[in-house]
Amino acid sequence: GGASVLHGPAARLRASLRSPRNRLALPLAPPQNKPDDFDVWRLPDDDSVQKVTVQKDTMVPNAVTLVIEREDHTVGNLLRMELLEDKEVLFSGYRVPHPLEPAIQLKVQTKSEDPGPVKAVDTAIERSVATLDKIGEAFAKAKARH
Repeated sequence: GGASVLHGPAARLRASLRSPRNRLALPLAPPQNKPDDFDVWRLPDDDSVQKVTVQKDTMVPNAVTLVIEREDHTVGNLLRMELLEDKEVLFSGYRVPHPLEPAIQLKVQTKSEDPGPVKAVDTAIERSVATLDKIGEAFAKAKARH
């Protein structure tokens, strides 16, 4: 036997059900485990969460992991790229451990303990702020011309 061929109303019904226009559009349920947007960027008032914690790496020399709370790819990538410009930095990378956890982990390894990874991050932050200040000044000048 061959495949059955539908004719008449059955064929029209099958074609109608297969049409993208007639697919059911089910409303998406709100995420149940998504944190409140306010809690994603603001530290609690009770000081129960530190903005930055430093964890020394026991397996890799001259390396630390900084956990930076309430930050995301914007700060992580900015610091990673700025750190990679430093000749003393051997490695710099970051990760977001979980999309529902508002924190990043920034890992930094330097060639030696002097200046060391914490000092390298401090320098990277200073250079990033200086760059953003220059952008702000350029924007203010451009805005004044218009």
